[in-house]
Amino acid sequence: MTTVWFLMALMAFSGVPAIQYKGYFAYHTEEECEMQRPVLENFIADSAMRRGVSAFYIKTFCLEMQAFENQLRGYKKGKQQGASLGI
Repeated sequence: MTTVWFLMALMAFSGVPAIQYKGYFAYHTEEECEMQRPVLENFIADSAMRRGVSAFYIKTFCLEMQAFENQLRGYKKGKQQGASLGI
């Protein structure tokens, strides 16, 4: 197993009865994950505004977790081909 940093967002929207959550990508270092937090927050905010949502709150987290090596194969293959996304 190997350590990855999983980027997760919690979102609260006006008129929605529950907090929504979604996991986005995993990164090999905490620094890579932390650099993507504001990018993700801005993406979610822009998407909400385009949909006409006027009141919302977004909080992102980088969570350390363990992943199996076979889960990383697609990431490593994409990285070799120049892809910049996480797993």
